[in-house]
Amino acid sequence: MPKEFLTYQQQMEKLRSSGLRIEDEEVCRRVLADIGYFPVVNGYQSFFRDPSTRVYREGATFGDILALYEFDVELREIMLDALLKVEAKIRSALAYEFCAAYGESQSKYLDARCYATSKGAKRVLPKLLNMLDYIANKDTSHEYLAYYRRAYKNVPLWVTVNAMTFGQTSKMLTALRDSEKAKIAKRFGVGNPKELSSFIRVLALYRNVCAHGERLFSHRCHVEIPDTALHAKLGIEKIGPDYACGKVDVFSAVITLRYLLRDDEFKTFKAKLVKCVNGYLSLDESIGEERLLDAMGFPAEWKKITRYKI
Repeated sequence: MPKEFLTYQQQMEKLRSSGLRIEDEEVCRRVLADIGYFPVVNGYQSFFRDPSTRVYREGATFGDILALYEFDVELREIMLDALLKVEAKIRSALAYEFCAAYGESQSKYLDARCYATSKGAKRVLPKLLNMLDYIANKDTSHEYLAYYRRAYKNVPLWVTVNAMTFGQTSKMLTALRDSEKAKIAKRFGVGNPKELSSFIRVLALYRNVCAHGERLFSHRCHVEIPDTALHAKLGIEKIGPDYACGKVDVFSAVITLRYLLRDDEFKTFKAKLVKCVNGYLSLDESIGEERLLDAMGFPAEWKKITRYKI
């Protein structure tokens, strides 16, 4: 049965009928009008109601849901700022190492012979080459591409990468030969090129979550990062052979950022993250620290992440 349209007043009555207390109708109505019922209520209500009865826990308020939503908005902004820094670094490194190996002609990055022959490369290469060809020869949405076509009859990779998404950059990294991957990995102090590829795939997925305004703090992605020295140094619990957190959750992205950002950049990011988490916990006690960190995949000692050398 399709969901029927409800006025703002009816939406508030629906919330009340499920046991949610609305402390300020004017604020609630404004949030429903400015943001919407689905992103706020549907997105965050599960942390405040019984999943079996779909009734809100005693004492739960609309303010609790709104506070969690606003915490997640701030968290997305902090994460996205850090992710954009990594995206720029990867684009720059990829373009530099590819052009150092094959030259600046666009014919090189459009040539399948300049890429790896592994199964992973073969899987992504057809779509990758089509995408690169479109950007180099047909894309009309970026003036700088049109300028290079007119002026030089060639769009070098260091220009092309600026029109690529993080996901497309991740796929190109996957398709590179091991020699270029190793040089890029070395820039970031990552010894294994496969580890770097896994890091970038995970960050590309989390970037999409942030950019599209999806719920971030409890997100789990379908790609995991490899076990790292930080997992062990932070004393993350294991369930069997697997670490209980820091693999597919938000903390996996934090671990990855620890490897790919400069030390000063990561310390700035961490300071913002600590302020965000502490600010929410001091403002609203409805979830509590243990439950919040568990939802985020953060271990109890997560703040010690900057103590260890990598």
